[in-house]
Amino acid sequence: MSTYSDDSPRPAAGRAFEVSRDEVLAKHAALVAEADDFRLFLERVWDQLFMTPMGGDPVSQDVARAVTDRIRDAEDSYFNVCQQWVDNLYRTAEALAETARQYGYTDEEIAASFNGSAQSA
Repeated sequence: MSTYSDDSPRPAAGRAFEVSRDEVLAKHAALVAEADDFRLFLERVWDQLFMTPMGGDPVSQDVARAVTDRIRDAEDSYFNVCQQWVDNLYRTAEALAETARQYGYTDEEIAASFNGSAQSA
């Protein structure tokens, strides 16, 4: 769903960071939780981001359409930029899950980390 415009947020290409075996599951779980919360917030506010025209005149109609487009509907709208951030959080979390697998954690241990029940392998 995400395509990037020139000024939209995106992961820092080529910038690697290190995460230890002891912290990888917690960091993965934290990113997924943040992405889930942000995604749910965006779902909840979607309808509220529609601007109702102030009147029945053509200017009110045009302004309402323009504001709604900029805030919610356009490819580079504020809403869609936020959605791209959510997508980036999920991609980063998946990269951390892959790192956890390389450290020897199982998919079950990675999934269990969401509940705070991850055990050191």
